Amino acid sequence: MADHRTADHPADPEENEMNDRTDAHDAVRAAVEAYVAAVRAADPEAVRAAFRPDARMWGYLGEELVSAPIEAFCEVVAADSGADRWARGYTYTIRSVEVNGPVAVAVLDESGYQGHDFTNHFSLVREDGEWRIATKTFVRHDAP
Repeated sequence: MADHRTADHPADPEENEMNDRTDAHDAVRAAVEAYVAAVRAADPEAVRAAFRPDARMWGYLGEELVSAPIEAFCEVVAADSGADRWARGYTYTIRSVEVNGPVAVAVLDESGYQGHDFTNHFSLVREDGEWRIATKTFVRHDAP
């Protein structure tokens, strides 16, 4: 819906700022949704597209601390031959999104990803108008 204003009724700067924040929030949420669609489809190319090429991940799989370039995660996704089994039970919640200018953070809870539950903390950056994930930190909840 177009915002039609006239000289008699100028655009409210506060309203414009709120619209910009809402647009950015929605764009960050869409970037996280793209990540979700990529992992659910076990599509490593789509996973790569959701991340900056220099992205890294850190997190815990049980007691094991994982620290690797995001390409290592793409390899895990590519090797997932059982996605058709676990994807049906996979659910997720984008718990929060916070945007501050050209940077943002988002928290994604996943249930049933490859049979496990995770919480992911993403840092995102906007470059050339596009939001992409720069870092992923995670914890697997159901690890022994």
